[in-house]
Amino acid sequence: MHVSEPEAKALHAKLSQWGPLSAANWEKLLALAEPRSLAKQEFWSEPSKPVEHFAIVRSGLVRHFYVDARGRESVKAFRGPGEFSAPYAELIQRKPSRTFIQALAPTELLTFEVTGFDALAENSLELQRLARRFVEQHFVAKEQREYEFLQLSAEQRYQQFCAERPEHLSHIPQHQVASYIGITPVALSRIRARVAKSSRRT
Repeated sequence: MHVSEPEAKALHAKLSQWGPLSAANWEKLLALAEPRSLAKQEFWSEPSKPVEHFAIVRSGLVRHFYVDARGRESVKAFRGPGEFSAPYAELIQRKPSRTFIQALAPTELLTFEVTGFDALAENSLELQRLARRFVEQHFVAKEQREYEFLQLSAEQRYQQFCAERPEHLSHIPQHQVASYIGITPVALSRIRARVAKSSRRT
């Protein structure tokens, strides 16, 4: 086993929130897992590379982002402990990655080979259900992000981001936060100043 018993139990409990996952199937799944360590700024996914693994973040923090032809970055997601990380669309479509995934702090991953998981799931309705639930949860998260961009102001998006990831704020440069919520770094500085001023009044 590549993880301690307490960590294995915690991960099992998290996955079981999506649907029943027997101890036997969890042991089989855990047997596929391989640990991977990332130094700060190290990549574990880059465009044009094959997508052969998905991962659970054990510790640390990663960001998912694109880079356009002019070198401009667009941050699409951050993933911390207990969360899944992979170029999801490319994984499902069996296409090479178009996503950069980079560690923002020293990070430990638990990686799973896609073909190995598929082989296990082929004869397990429980694992097939788990995979479907993951896709459903990812879709819900994408819908929520779309709602935020269409219905919330930039300041509301920033405040929501801070509320969702308070423990990660010290690891994320402000220009990456700005990219994630869809504004310029200058606009974010103004928002932060307003929020700080408002907090001092209360």
